[in-house]
Amino acid sequence: MKKALILFALLLTVSLIGKTVHIFSDYVKPEKDRAFYQGNVLVEIDEDNLKLSCPTMTISKYQQEWRLVEATGTTYMEFDGGSATSTALNYDLKTTQGELLQGVTAEIFDQESTDTVFLTCDSLKIDLSKDLFEGYSEQKVWIVKGSIEATAENFTYDREAGIIELSGSVQLVDNDKNITISADSVTIKTENDEMTATNAEVEIVVEE
Repeated sequence: MKKALILFALLLTVSLIGKTVHIFSDYVKPEKDRAFYQGNVLVEIDEDNLKLSCPTMTISKYQQEWRLVEATGTTYMEFDGGSATSTALNYDLKTTQGELLQGVTAEIFDQESTDTVFLTCDSLKIDLSKDLFEGYSEQKVWIVKGSIEATAENFTYDREAGIIELSGSVQLVDNDKNITISADSVTIKTENDEMTATNAEVEIVVEE
């Protein structure tokens, strides 16, 4: 009886603490420390409200746990509050951190306003547990939020705090305010689009 109670407690702990990853594909080759999936790969994690689809994917063990995902080909990721598309993805199932690579586009619903933030970049690092997104491009990242359009070398978007930080040769246009800004960096509060900039040149269009 005592053994049965201990076993029940262990099963209950795993059910509460762990997460279940559902994977569907046309072909799978499981090995000791990794598994290869090919053809219409679909990953669903209900606990994280996460869906992932791609042509090919490998999941590897790290620290004795199935954690590291490498997806290649056109990869679509749907998460709580947004979605993203890229050509490759590296993602840790445990930490919910990862990086989308090559031709990244993303749509993220801002928590502090009614706007959707549109992102285009070469690399997008994500931390879904903190709602944190960091983008980089060899040329320029591109960001659109409401009436604001901007390009820069890098950006950080803290969705929980409602802050977008642009850095490196920033060019920004606010079509509602008729303002154009060229600056080293610009910080935007997403709740009201309030901005601050460093080493800035501002052009204001005064309507007649």
